[in-house]
Amino acid sequence: MTRTRTSSVAEAWPRLMRAETAASYVDEVSVEAFRRGVGSLYPQPIKVSGKGDRWLRDDLDAAIEKLTSRPNLVRDASAV
Repeated sequence: MTRTRTSSVAEAWPRLMRAETAASYVDEVSVEAFRRGVGSLYPQPIKVSGKGDRWLRDDLDAAIEKLTSRPNLVRDASAV
């Protein structure tokens, strides 16, 4: 029996991540490297009562998009 894939790879990541998970999500070399980038490259965490710092996947995605945006790049739709 073949198993049908019901979710995308992005959906496999939790929406709310601990520092360890968030560091992996953005492919940092370590949690320490990720934390050094918080506030500049990456967003500030939200504080979850009883759980500590957590990062939202949507916020990390927005930070990645900001890092990779090229304002002077003109995308040619016919090249895609």
